[in-house]
Amino acid sequence: MSKSDSPVPSLGTSTVRDVENEATTNGRIAEYIRRSDRPAQEILKSQIRLRRRWEHDKIRLRAHGRMTPEERAEWQLETVRTIVNSAYATVPFYRELYSNAGFEPGDIITWSDFEQLPIVDKRMLVESGVSAEIVRSAEKRALHSVRTSGSSGLDLTIYQDNESLDYRAACNLWHCELLVGHALEPDDWRYSVYFKPERLSSLLGAYPVVTVSHHCPPRLLVEHIAELRPKLLMAYPSYLQRLAEEKVALDLFGVEAICTNSERSTRGERLRYSRIFRVPVLDEYSSNELSLIAYECRERRYHLVENNVYAEVPEADDEGFGRLIGTSLGNLLMPFIRYDQGDVVRLEDSRTPCACGSSCRVISAFRGREGEHLLDGPLRTVPADIVLELCDRILLRDTSRVQQYQVAQIAPDRIEVRLKRSDPMRRSDEDGDVGEFTRILSALFVNETMRVDVVHDREFATLPSGKRCLIYREEPWDRIR
Repeated sequence: MSKSDSPVPSLGTSTVRDVENEATTNGRIAEYIRRSDRPAQEILKSQIRLRRRWEHDKIRLRAHGRMTPEERAEWQLETVRTIVNSAYATVPFYRELYSNAGFEPGDIITWSDFEQLPIVDKRMLVESGVSAEIVRSAEKRALHSVRTSGSSGLDLTIYQDNESLDYRAACNLWHCELLVGHALEPDDWRYSVYFKPERLSSLLGAYPVVTVSHHCPPRLLVEHIAELRPKLLMAYPSYLQRLAEEKVALDLFGVEAICTNSERSTRGERLRYSRIFRVPVLDEYSSNELSLIAYECRERRYHLVENNVYAEVPEADDEGFGRLIGTSLGNLLMPFIRYDQGDVVRLEDSRTPCACGSSCRVISAFRGREGEHLLDGPLRTVPADIVLELCDRILLRDTSRVQQYQVAQIAPDRIEVRLKRSDPMRRSDEDGDVGEFTRILSALFVNETMRVDVVHDREFATLPSGKRCLIYREEPWDRIR
C-alpha cells in the first residue's frame, strides 16, 4: 500500500493541524500568509468528513476520465435527471420556470428531453431572488456562500451545503493530481497565491495547503517555496508574470507543476513560463457557479471535467462556436441547470482518448466573453482568440521586450495597445515587433479604418474583482479624444 492509499487516521484525533503556523518559517513571510481572513473557522469535524469523502471517492474520480463516452453519457443523464427533479421539488424558481415550459418530474428520458428545458442566466437568477429561496428552504442545514459578479457586474450569492462543498473539494484535489501527473502523497504540500485561503488547510493533517497573498514580493516567495518544497504552485497569471522576472527554475525546489486560474492567460504565455520555471504551467477553467469546468492537460488540451459539469453548445455557428451552457453536477442545494456561462467556445467530441489518458470531451477553442471581442462595425467582431494568438506570436518574442500588454478598444475606430517594456527608454514602436503587431492588428478590421495607438506607462485596467484583463472594450464610447 502506498502512502497515498493509506487509511484515514484515527477519528479520535482531537486537534486541527496548524498548517499556516508551520508554513510561517520566518518573520518576513508571516504578514503575507493568509489565515485571519478565512471565512469560517476550521473545525475537526469538517476535516474528518472531507478526508473520509476523499478516501471514498478518489478511486472513482481517478477512473472517471477513462470511462467510455457511452458510459459517461449514461451516468451524466441519470445525474441530471436527479438534479432536475430535485430542483423542481425544492426551488420555486425552477418549479415555475419548468411548469411554464410544460415540464413535469419524470419527463426526462433522453438527452433530447433535457435539451428542451429553458436556458437560464445570471440575470434571471438575480431578478428571481433564487438565493433567498435557497436560504428559506435550507432550514437547519449548514450553508456556505460566495458572492460573485465577475465581468457582468451582477451580484449573485451562491450557496452550497456540506455535501456539495465536499464534492467540489474532492474534485479539486483530484485536479491537483492531474496537474502533477500522479497520485498525491498525504505529506505533499500545495502552495497557492490568492486573495483568500482555502476553506480547509489540510485533511486531518494530510495534503496541506498554504495560501500566500499576491502582494508577497516574488523574491521572498521563491525563498519560501525553497523551504516548503511544495509539489504544486497555484497562482494568478499576473503574479507569474512578476515571478518570471526572478528567472528561477522552480523544479530545483520540488515544484512539479504550476496551475493558473481566475485570470485569462494565453497558451504562449504559459509555454514561456514553463520554459522559465522548468515545470509545466497549465490552466484551469472554472467559475463560482459551475466550479471546475475544464483543465489543461500536459498535452495542452482542455478536457471537460465531466463528472462535475455537463457542457453543451446548443446553438453553434458554422465553425462550431457557441455559448457554453453548463449544468453543475455537484450542487443539489442551489442548482445551476442549463446555465449560460457567458463564454464562447467550440467543443470537440473525439472518439480517440488523449495521449494523457483522458477520454473526456475537449474545448478545442476558447473565444471568451462577448465583451472581449473587438467591434468591427455594427455587424462584425474580431474574436478575442484571434487577437490573443497575434499577441502570443509577436509580443511574446524576446526581441519585443514586452513585459505586459493590454489591448483596449476605446472607440469604434480606435484601439490602444498598452505596454510595459523591460527597457522603458526604448520607444521606437513604428518599426520592429510592436510596429508589426499594430499593422497586423489594424488589418484584421474590414469595416472600420482602425487606428491603433501604442501607449506606455498607463495604468492597466482591471475587472471589477481586481483581476487583470488582456483584451476588452471600453464602452460606452465617452472618452474625450
